[in-house]
Amino acid sequence: MPADPLELRATPHRVRTAVRAAGLSDDALNRALDFAITTPPPIAWRRFLSGALALLGAGLLLAGVVCFVAYNWTRIGRFGKFALIELAIIAATLLAWRKLPRLSGQVALLAAAVLVGPLLAIYGQTYQTGADPYGLFLTWFALIIPWVIVSRFSALWVVAILLLDVSLLLFAGQVIGLNQARDMLWVPLVIAALHGVAVACWEWQSGRAQPWLDERWAMRLVAVLGFAALLVVGVTFVFVDEEAGAAGSVGVLALATAIGGTLRYYRSIRPDQFMVTLAVVMGMAWVTALVGRFIMELDLDALGFFVMAAFVIWEITLGVKWYRRHAS
Repeated sequence: MPADPLELRATPHRVRTAVRAAGLSDDALNRALDFAITTPPPIAWRRFLSGALALLGAGLLLAGVVCFVAYNWTRIGRFGKFALIELAIIAATLLAWRKLPRLSGQVALLAAAVLVGPLLAIYGQTYQTGADPYGLFLTWFALIIPWVIVSRFSALWVVAILLLDVSLLLFAGQVIGLNQARDMLWVPLVIAALHGVAVACWEWQSGRAQPWLDERWAMRLVAVLGFAALLVVGVTFVFVDEEAGAAGSVGVLALATAIGGTLRYYRSIRPDQFMVTLAVVMGMAWVTALVGRFIMELDLDALGFFVMAAFVIWEITLGVKWYRRHAS
């Protein structure tokens, strides 16, 4: 019995045969051959493995230091706790000073920046300052921001943005005391605006002759989190529009603006298929929520689930067709 053609190895001969049968262009043939036979060179594999192992080792070391202090909390005196964390920070900082701007130096500076958080936590637990938790994260951000600038390391920039996000969430919950949905929805809007500014700054600096950051995964991660915050507000407006208030309306408008701006910028100015896909998926998710509420109001019982499933299938099919036709 002949094997399934989709399970056969993509050899150059089979790729050429498939391209000729499909009537595709020479550019499509060359791209298909690149995917089929091109492999990363040895230096690329070494760079990837070195970076992955360095990040894994740093993560394990950080976890070991934190777990060691936590396990021996009652056995180690206050000065012993401070000394252990501070010595680890100093060692990581000295290693970064010797190795920057190489990857090993960047990872070391990332480890030092992350250890500042446990140091502040130990200080707060030891002396019971009574400070709000948001102040810990905000102070953490303020202390490491010089290292963030010096490192020119995308992972450390992401850590700094996440610290700001946590600070905003804790500040809204502990200081402002938001209780109603219409008040709470302003928090993800502020976070989304922060992420939008971060993405815009990343794109601006990437156009420089010598950009500070060149790893697109970090920008994409920040964009995903920003879109997710807008989607939370947009979906909340769909299901509880009366309680969402002005924040819900602003969120829907901001989501539509972000989707439109992302599609225009990343299709015509700086092509990025991931960002185009992200915008399309977010738009589809909001429309799905809108249609879902309409179907729920019809009170179709079990039939409503089948109608919703059919709509989702149709929506995905339409989105894929549009993407194939228009995405660059």
